[in-house]
Amino acid sequence: MDRAKIANDYYEAGYNCAQAVAYAFADVVGLPVEQLAGLLGTFGGGFRTGGICDVISGAAVVLGARWPHSAAEDAGAKAQAGEKIRAFQEKFLSRFPAVDCRALKNLDAAAERSPAAQRLGVEKTCGVYIVSAVELLEEMLGA
Repeated sequence: MDRAKIANDYYEAGYNCAQAVAYAFADVVGLPVEQLAGLLGTFGGGFRTGGICDVISGAAVVLGARWPHSAAEDAGAKAQAGEKIRAFQEKFLSRFPAVDCRALKNLDAAAERSPAAQRLGVEKTCGVYIVSAVELLEEMLGA
């Protein structure tokens, strides 16, 4: 399965960055794309304010599904979930200089920072971030 292509295709079809990333891992999340669409529909553009990039938000949904913290008293699961999203952000920051949508949109998201972007010919700024997020998630999930 070419998750990077799936994510980019959804983005090119008009879905937001969080949706595109999460859709590529619908099997991991355990929800159909149609349900994810509704849950993540308000994301995009850094929660419409230029805040945290929604590829990070989409990744957080995928990581939360894989390493859930679903019981309030489960401190171990809470710590693990926190560590996973921190690790993802660190990996993202090793490729790009920010995790803030406002900052990222004003940068050149050089495709050479992402083998998948190069392979797929992705050049749009957000598209590069999306396929890069997918690559990083695949590494973290061992997919």
